Amino acid sequence: MKNVAVIGAGASGLFLTRKLAGDPTLQLYLFERSRNVGTKLRASGGGRANIFNKNISPLCYNNPETIEQLLSKVTPERMQSEFENLGLPVISDDEGRVYPLTQFSQTVVDILWNENMSNVHIETECEVKQLTANNGTWRVNDYPVLFDAVVVASGSPANMIQKNRLNYNGFLSPLKLKTKECQPSLVGFKIKDYPKRLSGCRTKAIASLYQNDTLIHREAGEVIFKDDGISGIVILNLSAFYNRLPSQKNCHISLNLMYQDEQFDVVSYQKRFHSMKGLLHPKLNEWYERNPFNVKDMRLEILSTYEMEQAQVCHGGVDVSEINDDFSAKRFQNLFFTGEILDIDGVCGGYNLFFAFASALVVSNAIKKSSIV
Repeated sequence: MKNVAVIGAGASGLFLTRKLAGDPTLQLYLFERSRNVGTKLRASGGGRANIFNKNISPLCYNNPETIEQLLSKVTPERMQSEFENLGLPVISDDEGRVYPLTQFSQTVVDILWNENMSNVHIETECEVKQLTANNGTWRVNDYPVLFDAVVVASGSPANMIQKNRLNYNGFLSPLKLKTKECQPSLVGFKIKDYPKRLSGCRTKAIASLYQNDTLIHREAGEVIFKDDGISGIVILNLSAFYNRLPSQKNCHISLNLMYQDEQFDVVSYQKRFHSMKGLLHPKLNEWYERNPFNVKDMRLEILSTYEMEQAQVCHGGVDVSEINDDFSAKRFQNLFFTGEILDIDGVCGGYNLFFAFASALVVSNAIKKSSIV
């Protein structure tokens, strides 16, 4: 009998545990610092759990080469089959976003976590502070079991308040892994000289991220005006590309409010009706009347992203140069990494949960095939 420690009971850790639970040669020990499992998973997709996307593309991630290798092993079709084999039928929308049939995230947690799995032991409210190699095995804290393999699925500090982020994943420090500092990603932007009158406005637009005069990324969708900046899925996706820039200096967002018809003759409309009321949200129209602007190029200078507490995921983590294709550590035997702990982040729409589940699937297969079993 072999012992496997899984650090983190989020999406990746739960999926991995569920896949390995049926192996009678393994004893699984799940360590979770929170009181409950799957906390972020329950909140994903607005409580509907957008678990993956049918149109996964490596270009939607910050490390596309790693995703391309992953897709050679786990396709969206394979992921759908995996969920259905666990008893979770799925549905998808016109943009390829995949949800559980119930469209309720608790369903996903209920399918992945079963307290009656006989070879699974869980320690909740248990923060891992030490991970130590011990003559070919591993020790977690002072837990009275030596582990033949450890899977780090502890996620990132995204959406955490500051006191909970202090020394988060600090147990990895003694291993001296190459890492990239975590920065908030899939997050809104604070805007310089922001017109607070627009707070509460929601409008469709073609949103473009520029650095100087260079277009970085363009996407259409809903923009939400907040008290001191902007948000919305389209803006969150721009933030993912913003965080991948070597420098974030001299960046601005251009909003084309004529998203349905970029060729619309705004000048002729304004001359004819002496107003923009029929084209703009009332709050935008009020602002236009006070400070006329180009409705096809409403420029908003970026001050920064919002803080980590508002971020859905992080940009940064354990560098991909530290792992093999099966997500095992190159320099440490029987140590694996899955999900957000790695410097892999994608855009909105199920891309990040796909990586969490798919990387866990690869690791589960690697553990089953490895010499530890």
